[in-house]
Amino acid sequence: MLHQIRTFLSIAIVFGLVSSASAEVVRLNSLDGATSLSGEFVDYDGQTYTIKTIVGELVIDAFLVECVGDACPKVSTNSSNFAISGSSTVVETLFADLVFKFGIMIGGDTMTSISADGPTTMQLSNELGDVISDISLNDTGALRGLQDLFKGNANMAVLTRPVTEEENAAFRLAGLGDMKSAEQQMIFGLDGLAILTSKSNSIRAIAEQDLANIFSGQITNWNQIGGADAKINLYVRDETSGTNAVFTDLVMNPAAKNLSEAANIVSSDLELSQSVAADPLGIGVGSLSNTGNAKILNIRGVCGIQVPATPFTIKTEEYPLTRRLYVYTTNAEKPAQMERFMDFLNTEAAQQSIADRGFVDLGVSQQSNDEQGLRYLSAIIPTDVEMSLRQLREMTTNLISADRLSITFRFALGSSNLDARAKDDIQRLAELLSTGDYDNKEVVLIGFTDSIGAGRGNTALSDKRANETRAALIAAMPGGEIEGLPIRTLGFGEISPLACNISDNGRRINRRVEVWLRDTIVSAQ
Repeated sequence: MLHQIRTFLSIAIVFGLVSSASAEVVRLNSLDGATSLSGEFVDYDGQTYTIKTIVGELVIDAFLVECVGDACPKVSTNSSNFAISGSSTVVETLFADLVFKFGIMIGGDTMTSISADGPTTMQLSNELGDVISDISLNDTGALRGLQDLFKGNANMAVLTRPVTEEENAAFRLAGLGDMKSAEQQMIFGLDGLAILTSKSNSIRAIAEQDLANIFSGQITNWNQIGGADAKINLYVRDETSGTNAVFTDLVMNPAAKNLSEAANIVSSDLELSQSVAADPLGIGVGSLSNTGNAKILNIRGVCGIQVPATPFTIKTEEYPLTRRLYVYTTNAEKPAQMERFMDFLNTEAAQQSIADRGFVDLGVSQQSNDEQGLRYLSAIIPTDVEMSLRQLREMTTNLISADRLSITFRFALGSSNLDARAKDDIQRLAELLSTGDYDNKEVVLIGFTDSIGAGRGNTALSDKRANETRAALIAAMPGGEIEGLPIRTLGFGEISPLACNISDNGRRINRRVEVWLRDTIVSAQ
């Protein structure tokens, strides 16, 4: 990276790309002192210098040059240091690798210092050995991560759950901003909770309605769910963890049950998977990114719908125990390198690292209609859904030659407002479709609802959501609607449920707009 800056500065000097003399003229020297570029100082945003030359304004990476001149801003090294605290599952497993890849991206070297009883410190330096940033990683757990952020002991909190209304209220009352705003909340990846047993256990799937009864201690013997006549041993994460919070929110609270006091408490998802794998009578809830040698049980809904845990079903959030990975910040000014790091989290390199570490990236995947067999089986399972054979045939006709993208837009109950992830995915889809790789294709946005309300009204609501998604997508495209790439909408209401409508989580999964691509065929007739 330093070589690239040096080359650029040399070219600038050769071609005389400097501004006229001015009281605000500064000189940007490459860090090895070999080359420099002069120009009128325009701006410094904490990451880059902008200077004015005879050919226009140039933007130079501030961390790869030295600014000399009266107009140069005073830059504090400490303003580039930052601390990350939060989920032990994510910080311990993933963030050291992300920081290392970030160091490569900005052209630096990384040195790691691990403390036996404290945070890990990763020091980024440039090609000359000058320190660019010290980054502290503290795998404290979700709750402690938020507390560190609140107290100013961390600049970023990493969670596997969203902040609660009570937590957000505390931050707002303290003048630290709205934690649910786009400026302070970022979704950077996905994960799923896994129901784990030993590979020696004969059970292959578990009914969703049995989960709360098992983990509350109401079901205590494996023979009550089709297994051996033996006591069930429970393993759960500590109550300050995101894993515990998400499982409680999705499974225990809807059933009005508490986790059994007889459960074995473990401090990490890795420890949980190891404990369960070694216990033929054990069952536990952990992260899909840390299953180790344990066996993952499929989850069967009350209505019979069963969705396996795959990267695609987690990206679409159809797997019932999917969870999002969050970064939270306060409204305080962000250290410059932290802003760059947060931008880095959305890059291809970071998303690949997320996938390599066993989590699920936000990249767009594609699945053919041939791989959508479960949705058709689910559509004909008897449920409370109002559906006609004509509607099912119409849906099948429209999808028979199409491929589904993993991007799926979701909505609040009775609303056409996109949720936090959906807003990011609108931009992601707009950028994807603008690449020019989809000639002779058409985009089909298909709306679906839960089963609350009359069937006809739900069909109208699903159509409205699809059309509003289309409008948001076109607005996000650089030049508006792309010529030769039609974007069509359909609304099928409550048919084709992907989860059982009897639970809040199931209804949330079913309120969606799917994205499909199909070939455009022009007949010569």
